[in-house]
Amino acid sequence: MTYPQRDRAPRSRAVAATRKMPDLRAPILSLLLALALVLSLALPGRAASREEVRDFLTVTGFDAAIDSISLSSDRGPAMLGLDDPGFATVWNLMAAPVFDPAQMQEMAVTMLQDTLDEEAIRTAHEFYGSELGRRLVEVENASHMDESEDRPELSDALLAHLIEEREVDRIAALDRLVSALDDTSDGVAAMAEVQTRFMIAARDAGVIELRVGDEALRDLITQQFREMQSDNGSQDAVAHAAWTYRDFTTEEIDAYAEALEDPGMQRVYELMNAVQYEVMADRFETAAGLLEGAQPGQEL
Repeated sequence: MTYPQRDRAPRSRAVAATRKMPDLRAPILSLLLALALVLSLALPGRAASREEVRDFLTVTGFDAAIDSISLSSDRGPAMLGLDDPGFATVWNLMAAPVFDPAQMQEMAVTMLQDTLDEEAIRTAHEFYGSELGRRLVEVENASHMDESEDRPELSDALLAHLIEEREVDRIAALDRLVSALDDTSDGVAAMAEVQTRFMIAARDAGVIELRVGDEALRDLITQQFREMQSDNGSQDAVAHAAWTYRDFTTEEIDAYAEALEDPGMQRVYELMNAVQYEVMADRFETAAGLLEGAQPGQEL
């Protein structure tokens, strides 16, 4: 399961001028829905057992997407605009157990158990259990954990090559794939919500001060995300997909896009997107709460 678009957090004008917002890339592409909305998306039929949900996670590769949330934890200080080494040390110490992959997996299982049913599981298995589906999961799992600094440059270079060589069919297939994923999510709203909830939790813990109220902060961050997306979001997403699926034929990419366009698969993706970003937001909020009393530069 992949989320090709690389969401970047914008610089916030709601905090002190010296505090910068980070370049936060989500593992996954995506829409944050409140847990109540997650539950409202439940599909009809018998609820899945925890064992069935764990199998679903493995088959779809969603387990790797959940694990990869831990890679974003070290960006916490930058998200708050706090670059003091002492604070970073405190943050890393506090955040490590909060972003424990096993704990996040159990959170995801619990959320999905309340919403997955036989139809959703069958829909996912039919595609991701196929030969093509298994190959896709393999490369997507590797992509989730790829923190290579040169990946954006390699992705952009590959897309530029495709454009130069006039690989119209392949670019169209990649664009179709990204569009199919975008139809299940609003990555801008999702990442803006994660950013907002984390900053509010850090403020409540006394770690930072905010100049605006909660809703104004949310609106400001969302607006900044959307401005950034309008600049390069679509091209970044296609470039990211071009690199991730470089070893697949154009026909296979089209087949993947067609599978994702199926209404049943769309509902499955909406659910997984919601769960992934709820886990991410919850972990950042929880870690921020543990920092109560910690001040930037505070020694251990």
